[in-house]
Amino acid sequence: MGQYGINEVTHTAEVGFAVRDDCQNKGIGTELLNYLTYQAKKQGLLGFFAEVLVENRPMLHLFDKMGFDIIKRREEGVYELEMMFR
Repeated sequence: MGQYGINEVTHTAEVGFAVRDDCQNKGIGTELLNYLTYQAKKQGLLGFFAEVLVENRPMLHLFDKMGFDIIKRREEGVYELEMMFR
């Protein structure tokens, strides 16, 4: 499941998605994020933001490999990510 909520002021969106445990590491997260990115760009959005737990390395790796320009801020066990499209 994946979705994003648009911030009309910044022309960005908070993105979030989840993949069932037994379906992880099969490329589903990558496909979801690719599709959400495609839709967001089509709507004229400039990027995503998300909050990711520090220990959620697979999610951090997924965002890193997407090629976004990422600014990470760490606060109390959570990364706040600002990911601008290229």
